[in-house]
Amino acid sequence: MNERQPIRILLVEDHPLYRMGIRLALTYSDFSSVVVGEAEDVRSAKIFIEQHGDEIDLILLDYFFPDGNGVEVIHFARLFSPNAKIVLLSGESNNPEVMARTLDLVDGYLGKDVDSETLKAKLNVLFGLDVIDEDKQHRISAKADLSAREIEIIRLCANGMTAQQIADRLYLSRRTVEAHKSHIYEKLNLKTTADLIKYAYDAGLVN
Repeated sequence: MNERQPIRILLVEDHPLYRMGIRLALTYSDFSSVVVGEAEDVRSAKIFIEQHGDEIDLILLDYFFPDGNGVEVIHFARLFSPNAKIVLLSGESNNPEVMARTLDLVDGYLGKDVDSETLKAKLNVLFGLDVIDEDKQHRISAKADLSAREIEIIRLCANGMTAQQIADRLYLSRRTVEAHKSHIYEKLNLKTTADLIKYAYDAGLVN
C-alpha cells in the first residue's frame, strides 16, 4: 500500500454517534484515509461490499447488529472484498465467546475506547507504514539472520514496550511475542533485556 494513497475505509457500526466518533478519531489521528462507506447492519454491509468490494482497503467492524453479527460480514467480505483488511472494533474484549469466534478471522482488534493516537499507530502497523528503513532492515537481517518481525520486536522492546504492549500493537498473542524474544536471544547470544536494548542502539534500530 502506497503511503500517499488514502486507505479506503468501510465503517460497519449500528450506532450513528459512534460512527461519527470514529470518523473524528481518524481525522484527529492524521492517518491518511477516507471513509468510502458506512453500514448500520449486516444487510447493508453486505450490499455495500458486494457493490464496492474492490474499493475497500479496510473494514472497521462492530460485532453485534440487530440482524446478525460480525462473523457474517467477515465471511462475506472475504469472498467479495478479499484484499480488504478487517479490524474488529468492539467493546467485547471481556466476552470470551465473541473473541474466540472472531479473532482468528480478522486482521486486528481495537476496543471502542481507542484514542486517535492509538488508532493511528495500530493502523500504521497493519498497513506496514510504521517500519524501519528497508535497506537497514536487509543489512541487519543478513548479518544476524533475523526476520522482519524479530527486528520490529527488538525495536519496540528498545522503545520501552512490554511484551503485552507489543502483542497488542502487532496483533499477536503475548505467548507469540515471548517466543519471538526467546529466538532473538538465542540468535544474538543475548541474556537480558538490557543486552537487547544495547543491541538495538548499536544496530541503529532506535535513535
